[in-house]
Amino acid sequence: MLSRTFSFVVILILLIGVSSASAQLKKIRFSTSAISISELPFKVAQLKGFWREEGLDVETILIRGAVGMQALLGGSVDYTSASGSTIAAAVRGLPVKLVFISSAKPQFDLMSQPQIKSVQELKGKIVGISSRGGSNDLMMQMILQKNGLVPNKDVTTIIVGGQEESALALRAGRIAAALMTPPRPFMLQREGFHRIAYSGDYMPTYPNGGIGVTDEKIKTNPAEVLAFVRATIKAQQFSRQNRAEMLKIMPPYLGIKDPALIEQLYDLYLTRLSVDGSTDESWMKGAIEFTQKSLGSAAKEAPPSQVFDFSFVQKAAR
Repeated sequence: MLSRTFSFVVILILLIGVSSASAQLKKIRFSTSAISISELPFKVAQLKGFWREEGLDVETILIRGAVGMQALLGGSVDYTSASGSTIAAAVRGLPVKLVFISSAKPQFDLMSQPQIKSVQELKGKIVGISSRGGSNDLMMQMILQKNGLVPNKDVTTIIVGGQEESALALRAGRIAAALMTPPRPFMLQREGFHRIAYSGDYMPTYPNGGIGVTDEKIKTNPAEVLAFVRATIKAQQFSRQNRAEMLKIMPPYLGIKDPALIEQLYDLYLTRLSVDGSTDESWMKGAIEFTQKSLGSAAKEAPPSQVFDFSFVQKAAR
């Protein structure tokens, strides 16, 4: 009887301890903009408990790009992974900063019909884009121009929609080429389509997967921002150093069962992962210039300090 009573007391103490620890975690909401290899560190931070180690109970919510920025500015979420939208908002003068970058390289590959084997062969053809004036459109224009082709003269661009719609249009033969993000380029290559250009060779200063936060949060709760960034850096380091574990994490997250395809994606992920979550000043200026082009008349002059704050990355490293 005494033994049973003792066991009950021990269990009760343990349960109280767990409840107390959970109560001490700071609840925050984080909007992720996509399920992609550039956002893998965030999934790793959640699965491996790195955010909880920093005292954070993080709820991740999938909210696409600009809508995620609206949620951030409206206070519905505390952080957003929509790095491009964060830069665009900051360039327009809104009070937000990008404090971490998962990948400092663009993810787009230009995929073409099987009979087309170079960008120059797109002359007289139709290519697909997701929207007018956005980053997808500007990257397509840049690739065409640097290969001696004049957009909407030598090559016609039409709006076909997002990644899935672009892939369907390519398979149906409606378009000759489109910019695709992983894993679609690998899948299309297996079907006989060609990868004729990588956007990073034309536009190296483009972020994918980051941490955007309001100036107010930075000012009023820098300790929380630091904890969030530090945990994400731990996840980034873990994903770089633990191949076998990552090959188990990626299939359910990306919805891909093919082991060979997962290995290809992991190897690609390593080449596009940022070194420490920050970038240099020349990269920041390049990203701002590209964003200003996409914004057109809405663009304003913006120094890097208005758009980026990598001090938390530096503190986490120390």
